[in-house]
Amino acid sequence: MNDFLRGSGCVCLGTLAGAGLGAASFFAIEAVLPTQADAAPAHTVAKTNKHQPKLSARQTILEANRHLIANGWHPAPEKTPTPEDRRLASVALESLSACSGTGVGFCIFDYRRDLQRLSVVTVPSKPGRPSVGRVDRWW
Repeated sequence: MNDFLRGSGCVCLGTLAGAGLGAASFFAIEAVLPTQADAAPAHTVAKTNKHQPKLSARQTILEANRHLIANGWHPAPEKTPTPEDRRLASVALESLSACSGTGVGFCIFDYRRDLQRLSVVTVPSKPGRPSVGRVDRWW
């Protein structure tokens, strides 16, 4: 099943309930499309890949953030994180948009470079507790 989801994309839905803040929905949606390299004609693959960020699954968001900033990416959160999001993420990065607070505990960090947008999804390094996230996927 994991191999199927890796190529197909997925939809992650959760509910975030903050202390007295009510409930808000958190969505991380990945379109069901082929990977960029698979979708591009052979003569454009090298050109496309050169612009992809060099991130690694399981690296901390702090390491990923340092790499992205050094390579011209700038924090550009799509949402304003709540105090609960900040607590769950355990980092004071400007790129934080939201955390799910339930299930796996995904957090999403958003960046921009010129006209490109990048979203990085993390999972907590200590599941079930606020902790520095490790990169799970990016698009």
